[in-house]
Amino acid sequence: MDEQGVPIELVERAYRDIAKIHGWLGDTRLMIRAIRRDPLPVRRVLDVGCATGLVLHDVGRALGVEAIGADIHPHPLIAAPVPILRANALCDPLPFADVAFCMHLGHHLQEGDLVRLIRNVGRFCRRFILLDLVRHPLPLALFRMFIAPVVCAIDAEDGQRSIRRSYTPDELRGLTAHALSGTGGSFHLSVSPFHFRQVMDISYGDESHLKLAGNVRGYSCSKC
Repeated sequence: MDEQGVPIELVERAYRDIAKIHGWLGDTRLMIRAIRRDPLPVRRVLDVGCATGLVLHDVGRALGVEAIGADIHPHPLIAAPVPILRANALCDPLPFADVAFCMHLGHHLQEGDLVRLIRNVGRFCRRFILLDLVRHPLPLALFRMFIAPVVCAIDAEDGQRSIRRSYTPDELRGLTAHALSGTGGSFHLSVSPFHFRQVMDISYGDESHLKLAGNVRGYSCSKC
């Protein structure tokens, strides 16, 4: 959808369909509940890779908190009424927030970049909730049968490709453990029935921000 030459009307429909899919599958409601259960006060949430900010707008409105997004390719002409910062979340400074979340971003990243994302977000937020697809034949078959026929062609093709290249729970668990190694951070991974989604809930330890800052300075980001 970020390729040059795609009509803006088609891009807008594709992103609106994606937001609807999150609603149909309960992703948005799950995120709202997860943040609402946070044991500490939440005043600001950050959506990493927010695209048009449609989901972010729904989350912020439901929680009654400040909502801000970050995306490497914002779409201001079709964006929701929320502030969105242009930033590469692998290495750029991000807005400070109590809780950060992202939906269906992880499978777009190679292993090393996913580790960099987790580390970089930890410099600016105390908690990071990463919701993504699961590489498994069952959700792929269900997507083809029930979702692909009712969304635009871009999302139908992109959805199937995304499931195929997603991480398995064991892979995501291992990468998260590597990203947090030596920081005092902790995580919990949950996988839904039928493998529709997996949710990695990361809590950065009290000293994680300092240690992660050192880790971030120690690598070069090929996408920056």
